Amino acid sequence: MKKKRVLIDVNSAVPFYVAGRASGIGRTTMELVRALAELPEQPFDICLYSQNMKGIGARNMDASFEKKHFYLPNRDGYNKLLSKTPLQEWFTGYDIKHIPHNFAFTHCPEKTVVTIHDAMFFSYPEKFLGHDYARENYPKLARRAKAIITCSQNSKNEIAEYMDVPEERIHVCHWGIDRKVFYPHIPKPNKYTSGRPFFFSVSCDIGRKNTISILHAYEILLQNSPEHDLVLVWRNPPVDVLDRYSQNRFHGRVHFVSGVSEEELSDLYAEATATFFPSKYEGFGLPVLESMASGTPIVTCNNSSLGEIGGDAALYVEPEDIGAMANLMAGFENKTLDRVSLSKNCLNHVDRFTWSACAQKTVEVYKKCLDL
Repeated sequence: MKKKRVLIDVNSAVPFYVAGRASGIGRTTMELVRALAELPEQPFDICLYSQNMKGIGARNMDASFEKKHFYLPNRDGYNKLLSKTPLQEWFTGYDIKHIPHNFAFTHCPEKTVVTIHDAMFFSYPEKFLGHDYARENYPKLARRAKAIITCSQNSKNEIAEYMDVPEERIHVCHWGIDRKVFYPHIPKPNKYTSGRPFFFSVSCDIGRKNTISILHAYEILLQNSPEHDLVLVWRNPPVDVLDRYSQNRFHGRVHFVSGVSEEELSDLYAEATATFFPSKYEGFGLPVLESMASGTPIVTCNNSSLGEIGGDAALYVEPEDIGAMANLMAGFENKTLDRVSLSKNCLNHVDRFTWSACAQKTVEVYKKCLDL
């Protein structure tokens, strides 16, 4: 008897094979495919699907699944037209299609599993992120889809509330962390801090990521001539921020870095005294796990999904409580905080987040949708 077929749309991973970098959603798609490939044989087949004129995507992925590539631009106009025909079904022969990147135009939503990573476009909208488009389109697919996967209980609650989707159709599959990339180790000395210890932050922005609060907290600490520098992985800091922290009074203690390789990012996490991630909203919050897996204490906020992911191992502050952040920096600086104990708690906690577990739960959703 011929096995049923699950089609996984991997278009979110294409930027990695073009430029060596992918969005958080692209990275999670790649990790999920890798983890699915390592599971025992399933009672269904998996096929990877990509679409663009260069032939890049599914064929580049190191997984022993069938791959299909459709030579058509991956743009809304073309995809809307494509969704009005069953061409994709004919081309791939799928029984269920998984869209792991929030939304795509599809001919048959009733044969679709869609991963919606959060409902931030309702609960914490930011115009520059295209949230008007998301509010208009995502719920249409969500209400008709066979099932929805999301990465946190908080996201499930918000999808049910804002998109009017029954909770029983929404499945939580927590993301994992690649322990081959993020782990405690002796790193190569970084090229930024001249051997001084440092506090670290990634995924930086002055919007909901709230990096400006970290900078203000560090300014308070700097009044006491600390040993610690501050290193921020920030691709495009605003000019006024760069100008302010390049002034002589900061003595080159604040470092804005970009173009960081995966290996260098791993080293920076492992070398840092603590990571600060005071985001105002996250659908999941990968930096929390990345820091914990590196054995580095994490300071974050107990909002959205962050308390769910950080558990009892993270240190929490209110997003605008700059004084509390400065006090925690001082605690690490003066060694009044037990970093060894905090690190141990982080490593114990992060063990529960694996891509293997995420893949297993995803497989259960596929089986349910395929009536297996």
